[in-house]
Amino acid sequence: MRNPDQEQYKQQQNERQTLPAAVSDRPWEDYLFMRPLLRHMGDAAFMYKAIPMVLRGCAALTILASLAVFFSAGKMIFELPTISAIFGGIMFQLLYILGVYAVVHVFVIRARDIARLQPKENYMLPMSAILLKLLGEAYASFVALVALGSGVFVWFTGLKAGVILGPLAQFFPTIGDPSFIGGIEIILKGLLIAVASIISTYIVSELITVLSNLASLGNSQDLTASRPRQLPARPRELGARIGNGS
Repeated sequence: MRNPDQEQYKQQQNERQTLPAAVSDRPWEDYLFMRPLLRHMGDAAFMYKAIPMVLRGCAALTILASLAVFFSAGKMIFELPTISAIFGGIMFQLLYILGVYAVVHVFVIRARDIARLQPKENYMLPMSAILLKLLGEAYASFVALVALGSGVFVWFTGLKAGVILGPLAQFFPTIGDPSFIGGIEIILKGLLIAVASIISTYIVSELITVLSNLASLGNSQDLTASRPRQLPARPRELGARIGNGS
């Protein structure tokens, strides 16, 4: 089965290859990296290979960046005065590790989804839809799990969640009340923010998908209209063909 988007993309690539190269009045620019980089950025096949590599690199950097909070929190945990407080700190560490794992796994999965896309003319629309889902899923999973760990930490230690979150405290729904109710509020706010993040990013992603489908439909109609149409045979020609047995 023919894919109109694929045919449109191949037709444009062939036209670009057959066009004569423009004579530049600055030949030294051909030896710089920006001109070929911009040309590659307009190529869907190149972008569908480059963006997954960038996402996998971001996943690796996420692991490295998370180690700073992990070790600083671990140092503070074993300075807590009671066994129950240390247990609360360890529970936070476990949920924090799960949150980092969720972010990394989301990056890897969505990188694979982008790599499986078929090159076409409007290539940024389907890729943008996947990237929006990635942002919502990564943020929601991390906030939900770390907020749960922060609430458990507050319950067992009686301290503010910002003490163990450190510089990450500004990105989470931490509150100043280090009580049992305060821990519940942290968990509920984290879950609500996670759900809102998923819903909002998925809605925008679906709208982009609809636009992408409409653009693909328009490209297929243009491709069909550009093909030469075979006119129906006239009555005399049709009779001659029947008489000749053809």
